[in-house]
Order: sequence, then structure tokens, then C-alpha cells
Amino acid sequence: MLAEQRRQQIMLELQRVGQARTRQLAEFFEVSEVTIRSDLEIMDAKKQLIKTHGGAIALPSDSPAAAFEERMQRNFDAKRRIAQVAARQIIDNQSIVFDSGSTLLQVAMQMPPVNNVVVATTAMNIAQHLMYRPGLDVHMIGGRVFPSTVSTIVSDSDKAVGGLVAHQAFVSAHAIDQAFDVVDVSEDIARTKRNLVRMARRVVLVADSSKFDIGASSKAFSLSRVDLIITDSNMPHSIRHRLEKLGVEVRYA
Repeated sequence: MLAEQRRQQIMLELQRVGQARTRQLAEFFEVSEVTIRSDLEIMDAKKQLIKTHGGAIALPSDSPAAAFEERMQRNFDAKRRIAQVAARQIIDNQSIVFDSGSTLLQVAMQMPPVNNVVVATTAMNIAQHLMYRPGLDVHMIGGRVFPSTVSTIVSDSDKAVGGLVAHQAFVSAHAIDQAFDVVDVSEDIARTKRNLVRMARRVVLVADSSKFDIGASSKAFSLSRVDLIITDSNMPHSIRHRLEKLGVEVRYA
């Protein structure tokens, strides 16, 4: 089991019972207590849990970090499959932009070894995950911090990362309405997504099937602006048929 997978399982256990002991976790995962303590220290630094003497406890259920972890676990299998397909789009000698979101954090976790890749992201957790990876030059896109998405708000794409023009932008969606617009409940987040799309020559949207046919007040961009949509195989046939008419490439994970 990979370290990230083990930490996801630790999160699930904390959500189930509220606390866990280092020795019990070590026995369950068949690793040393030193390894588990290292996991808990990393997760505590990421504000995914609270490390205690001899173990860890779950964050308060109303904290932004706990809310993000709950979104991470929602439709987890579909998001993981989507992320595996999306990560294969990343190749050597590129510049890429990452939006924030639980599916995109999965993409970052699934990214294969690459060389000479510039990564610019609004997501603090994605930057934190990638910043020690060899072959990557990681940049945070500056702006006001938005706690619920663990990310920054981009108000001006021309000023973001020195006017970077990326080969690809990987973006997520709060929802996609019946008109096939990517929409959000926050105009600030919708504007950020529009600006990230403008920064790239190719746009890849990752969104599981539960995001479709849901409305929200602020339009970010139309699906016609996207080059590739990666979603999951649970998509209803009625929506698949409409996506075919849109003329955008769609891959079902």
C-alpha cells in the first residue's frame, strides 16, 4: 500500500471512530510505529487531523479541513479512476495549471514521474503535495485565500505567475448545469476558473458524473471551451448523448 493510500485509510478510520492509537494503526497496516508517527505528523501539518501523544483525533466536523476531507471521500472510487486517466495527460517538457478541488488533488497524487514540468496552482494542498517531487518546478498562484477550497482566488490572469501561458489547464467543477455551463455558488471561484482557463492552450475538465445537471448562480465557462472532459462510467446515457452532440472529446473512466 502506498503512503497516500494508507493516509486516506487513516482518515476514514478517524471519521468512523473519532480517534486512533499509533500502535493499533501500525498493527492494522503492518508497518512500524515510526512510519505511522511520520504519517500522523504529515497529516497534522496538512491540518487533516490533530496529532496527540500516542495517536491522533479527528478534526472538529465543522472545520474547513474536515469539510474538504469529506468531499475527498465522496465518490472516491470514481474520482480515483478519473484522476488516473487525467494524470496520463501530463508529459515531460510542459507547463501546466492546476485548479483546486478534491479530484484534482487525486490527479496530483497520481501524477507519473516527469521531467522539466512547470506546475502553477491555486491549491495549497496540491502545491504542498508536489513541491518535493523531482522534475517539477512548482509555483503558487497568488491571491486571497479561500479556506473552504484550500486555495487562492485569481482576479487577474495576466498577472498570475508572471503572465504564464500553460500548455494545459486542469480544472474542476462545483456543478455543470443543463446548459453545459460550469457553474459555482461563488462568483470569486467562478472568476478564478475563467482566468485559469484563459491561461492555457488546452483545457482538461475533471468532474464525476454526480456534478452534471446541477445549477448554481455564477457561470465560470461553457463546456464548449474545454478540449477534454474526463468523467466516470456512471454517467447517464441521456447526458452522454448530449455530450456527443457538443463536439468535445469525452473519456469515461
